[in-house]
Amino acid sequence: MVDKTLVSVIIPVYNVENYLSKSFNSIVNQTYKDIEIIVVNDGSTDSSGKIADSYAEKFSNFKVYHTENRGLSEARNYGLEKSKGEYIFFLDPDDWIEKELFEVAITKMNQDETNIFLMNFNFVNDEGKYISKNRNVRASISAVCSTEIVMKEILFNHIQCFVWQFVCRRNLLMNGNVRHNFENIMYEDVIWTPRTLQLAKSISVSEKYFYNYRQRKHSIVHVSTIKGIEDRKFGIDNFSDFIKKYYPKLEKYLGIWRLAALIHLYAMCTNIKNHHNEVEQLQQNVRKQIQLNKNVSSLKVTDKVKYLLIISRLFVPITKIVRKIKNFKLKGQ
Repeated sequence: MVDKTLVSVIIPVYNVENYLSKSFNSIVNQTYKDIEIIVVNDGSTDSSGKIADSYAEKFSNFKVYHTENRGLSEARNYGLEKSKGEYIFFLDPDDWIEKELFEVAITKMNQDETNIFLMNFNFVNDEGKYISKNRNVRASISAVCSTEIVMKEILFNHIQCFVWQFVCRRNLLMNGNVRHNFENIMYEDVIWTPRTLQLAKSISVSEKYFYNYRQRKHSIVHVSTIKGIEDRKFGIDNFSDFIKKYYPKLEKYLGIWRLAALIHLYAMCTNIKNHHNEVEQLQQNVRKQIQLNKNVSSLKVTDKVKYLLIISRLFVPITKIVRKIKNFKLKGQ
């Protein structure tokens, strides 16, 4: 049975023992109290599982499931199947939320008669200190808007595809059969989020900053691997095909999004310490695509600088120099 007032917070956990307490406490301290916390311990080898169990012993609304390591996608799917709430929220275990999130989100979704609530987020460093805010999602769209408008903002790189930027009604995900269907794939958000948004006729948009996104040096998105590069490329191509198929009117803006995504992909290739032939070939191919893209003026300043360095073939040598300087400073500390 689905509880019409219950919020199900699904947290996939893997080796994040130093961050769990802050993440869990941010849910415990919510002003909205009708919440169940579904923790899926995805084969952690540190004390993450024990920390989760200790919260389950203390709080009756914590439910902890221990599974073998199957990856982020499967952990989220597992949590979704175990959940019973009308509202679904995916929280990353190293991040945390502000205490008014669910009270505001549910009130607004009910008032607006929408199925999705979109919020802003803060960037914080590894120690949890504030770095900066994302571009306010309300900067160019209304408090209630269509999926097509949000999709256009994504293509302009004004809105990101992070799954944790959204609170969703359960029936939207279940009736639309939206799952994290790509087994053990990184950057799945760029695949899952557009398909979820597509099912909503309208979306509630908040100008408030409710989510705190921790920038960890050793997290999945900040460590470049061959698999990560391949998955990122898959996500770029998948999203591009999705726009062409379901939003042909927006295809003219696709080049803007692809250029920023390709620049990030190129940088990921550069971060692989021991270059493999396949990585070098991919990097060369990506550079060609970047060179052919004519949407430079739409890039943010930092990406414009990266673009110019890539085109002039200076990105790799300058990146190496910057890396050596950072390593030298670390050794000197």
